[in-house]
Amino acid sequence: MLIRFFAVSYLLSLALFGDGHILLMHRFDDSRYKSTNITTEQLRKDFEYLRKNKYKVVSFEYLLSHLYEDKLISFAIDDGYKSFYKNGLKLFREFNYPFTLFIYTEAIDNRYPDFMTWEQIKRTSQFGEIGIHSHKHPHLTHLDPISIMRDTQKAISSYKNVLKTPPKYYAYPYGEYDKNSREIIEAFGFDAIFNQSMGAVSMESDIYDLNRIALLGTYNIKTKLRTKFLATEWIYPTRYPLNGFIKKIKVKIPKGIKKAQFYISGYNWRTVEVKDGLIDLQFETPIKLKFKQTRLFIKTFDNKMGSIILVK
Repeated sequence: MLIRFFAVSYLLSLALFGDGHILLMHRFDDSRYKSTNITTEQLRKDFEYLRKNKYKVVSFEYLLSHLYEDKLISFAIDDGYKSFYKNGLKLFREFNYPFTLFIYTEAIDNRYPDFMTWEQIKRTSQFGEIGIHSHKHPHLTHLDPISIMRDTQKAISSYKNVLKTPPKYYAYPYGEYDKNSREIIEAFGFDAIFNQSMGAVSMESDIYDLNRIALLGTYNIKTKLRTKFLATEWIYPTRYPLNGFIKKIKVKIPKGIKKAQFYISGYNWRTVEVKDGLIDLQFETPIKLKFKQTRLFIKTFDNKMGSIILVK
């Protein structure tokens, strides 16, 4: 009994500190699209940093069953661009790092020039996991339920036709979803679903809403990996406001936090009071949203972060 007590205590202590990170990429050595590109020179430096600092790079399957561990890293590659197959894959193989490639199946089915072929995806599946990123890569929040179902069914069908097994993982196109689209995607029975919100993952994470941190353009991986998980319940807003203005913010975070920082895309960070685990802000002058895709962040002063994406 004593051994069991210490074993449980050990696992609980790990859970308190076990923040993992899912790092997201799209294109590799493709200077035509700087906003979604990473150079393999930069990626090699990142891989060497992870190895030197004893991070453990693992598959999603391992990550999801070991979220109590510290310093876990998983890699996600979205869309299935040919530049991953030509430039990125060999570096992952050199370091023996696993990854999950989320494919946009319409592009693969129709042999769009910038995308991998099914033959290349089959070969890639020997070295990493393959998930789906929808069929048509739509804005799910703009679709009716039937259209979301049909798109997802088509993606699964294309996947199974070639890879012969059902996909275990789904990543929201553009990282966008709402309550309705989430419920529909969940009903397909995926093992896990991934967003594109900045944040870490932990034992408290929702496996149908897992954060991924994008590695794009110029960045510092040390800074990215300082981010910790913050349990965040967005009460308001949860959708893009019809008039494009936010009048209030209401968010639940863990009790015990007295102050936090709040950010809306295009504006400066501001320090806010937290009362009994609640951030409740009323703006005298409503805040006009500057972008069709707007990110809201809550961050504590010890780098815990939660976020949400609002889509017009």
